[in-house]
Amino acid sequence: MKWQQMSRRWLHWAVVWAGMWGIVFAAGACRAGLVVSALGKRFVADPERTMIAVSTSDGGGSTSVRNNDAAHLVWKDEGYYQRNRDLGQVFLARKTFRLDAIVLRTGPSDAAVKPGAPGAELFVQFFEVHGEPRIDDNGTPPGSSATHGFSKNHRCDDFLTGVTYRPIRVVRGGRFPDLPPTVDEAGRPTGDTTGKLHYLRFDFTGEDELVFEQGKRYAFMVGFVHPGPNRAFTLGNRNFASLPDPPVLGDRHDLYPDGWAIRREGNGQVPPTMIGESEPPVAGPLREKLVAESLFAPVPERFSLTPTTDGYPDVDTYRDFEFYIEGRVSEKR
Repeated sequence: MKWQQMSRRWLHWAVVWAGMWGIVFAAGACRAGLVVSALGKRFVADPERTMIAVSTSDGGGSTSVRNNDAAHLVWKDEGYYQRNRDLGQVFLARKTFRLDAIVLRTGPSDAAVKPGAPGAELFVQFFEVHGEPRIDDNGTPPGSSATHGFSKNHRCDDFLTGVTYRPIRVVRGGRFPDLPPTVDEAGRPTGDTTGKLHYLRFDFTGEDELVFEQGKRYAFMVGFVHPGPNRAFTLGNRNFASLPDPPVLGDRHDLYPDGWAIRREGNGQVPPTMIGESEPPVAGPLREKLVAESLFAPVPERFSLTPTTDGYPDVDTYRDFEFYIEGRVSEKR
């Protein structure tokens, strides 16, 4: 009898705990969500829903989000492996609003959608941005040549100081849409331009519909969760680093004076180690070092790497992405 009472008591608590864990798991399954969808080549922002918009990008330039695995890193002429990269944008909340979605646009280049992108899991990470940005000219003032960049103009190696990025949320689960690749596995253009200049909506649900407070700066960053072969896509943007103007934010060329573009590259070392060889080392500690600099840390450590405007070969100091933040006005969290 005593054993039967103990068994019934044990069964009672087992049912209670199972119910509690069921609630926890159900809540975890329902608490968040990210859906990424392809909108096509034409997008008209809804003025009632659009909280922030930068509606232009360069017809000739683009920069890539990528996460290649170690076996598919690309060796560059300067003697380093091209680094994996997340990209994002700082923005200012001019009013308090609750997030619905972010719309981005792929770039115009042949590398707009690589074969490893469709179906791969994406994330969006959000930050609070504190401080006031100051330009560091990297020791190359007007009249001198930049130490790196796609031109020798003095602004091409400038970066920002004076700000910190505090992580507040990582949202995962969305998959890159099933757009046809614009290049094949060997990097040759496929001739299919569907993925070029194509709008993508990153739609948030549940607790991931964050509230952004009036007067505060924030940032979002987009990337692939896991590495894979040829895993990359480009984002349309405007970059005025090549102009010979003084190193100033918010000048007449600045499309969005309230913010700037950001990135995260490999293990964060800038510039990367470069050995000046046309071929990578076959094996050994140097090869391991070069590979490690180009890969992201495993998740979740990867999400603790601080964003920056500094990078190699180019920087984001004078860049803004084409982006639209959709939401609804809110008075409280």
